[in-house]
Amino acid sequence: MNIVKVSPKGQITIPKKVRELCDSSQYLFEMQGKNIILRPVVITPLDELEGFAALAEKSFDFWADDRDDVYEDFYKDKE
Repeated sequence: MNIVKVSPKGQITIPKKVRELCDSSQYLFEMQGKNIILRPVVITPLDELEGFAALAEKSFDFWADDRDDVYEDFYKDKE
C-alpha cells in the first residue's frame, strides 16, 4: 500500500512504479462510497482513425491511372 499526499490544489502524484505498471497517462476516476478508484484507460481519438482511413483511400488513387495498367495489354495479347 502506498500513501500519497494531496497538494493544496487537490492534486496527488501517482508513484512512478505504479505509473509504469499502468502504462497510461489518462485514468478513469470513480468514487465508491469514500473510496477513490483510478483505472488506467487508453482513449483513441477518432480524428486519428478518420485521418488514417482517408490516407488509405487516397493511396488507391495512385493505382487508378489507366495509363499504368500494362498488365491488361499483356494479358490481351496472350489470349
